[in-house]
Amino acid sequence: MRSRKILYIVPGIGLPYEELERRKKILNSFACNGFHVDIEAVKEGPASIESYCDEYICVPDTMRLAVNAEKRGYDAIIIGCFGDPGIEAIREALTIPVVGPGEASYHVAAMLGYKFSVISILKNVVNPLKVLAKKYDLENRLVSIRVIDKPVLNLSDNIEETKRALLVEGRKAVEENGADTLILGCMSEAFLGFAEYLQEELQVPVVNPVGVSVKIAELLSENKLSHSKIAYPFPPKTIPIKIN
Repeated sequence: MRSRKILYIVPGIGLPYEELERRKKILNSFACNGFHVDIEAVKEGPASIESYCDEYICVPDTMRLAVNAEKRGYDAIIIGCFGDPGIEAIREALTIPVVGPGEASYHVAAMLGYKFSVISILKNVVNPLKVLAKKYDLENRLVSIRVIDKPVLNLSDNIEETKRALLVEGRKAVEENGADTLILGCMSEAFLGFAEYLQEELQVPVVNPVGVSVKIAELLSENKLSHSKIAYPFPPKTIPIKIN
């Protein structure tokens, strides 16, 4: 039986090769036997995603990679941004499962408690993440979005500072906002490996969108499930994407 392949697409150009390789190891640490996760970054797009503007800029090359991945035999795609940029369009273009970390994490958090909070990076992402919850019909379960005021590409500059900031905002979400479940609302945050630490310190479930996305991709592939073509029909016109 062949190994099933999942492609994790990074929709930004700001990560060096060494960091991509580090993240690939983490992705595969979540994968079951019989699954392998590859990682590729867009060639054209923003350095990182911290706004709607960044999201829209990243979509064309993210879609190019996704379309190519299906043709190359991948079994599932993970869009490597918590905002799930372009997910509807990419699902229209593909037949294999396309997993959005934001969608997957919101739904998992809703299964673990009554009220959840998202801990993310900057104020710029607060409204987009609220809209995301509304799109997934979970806005009544989202009690707060708290930010640590650190840009994506600076999260690793002072790891201990980032760790402390996540703990402070997580505690406020629980004690002040009434959250019983937390979500790390940025993939770069999630790759730092603090979910278990925060969970132990705060005594609430902390959803890591990296692990959740890998497991959802595996579940869909293993059960031969993909998005409905009634919900996401193929575009009526040929997609003007260079395939390479």
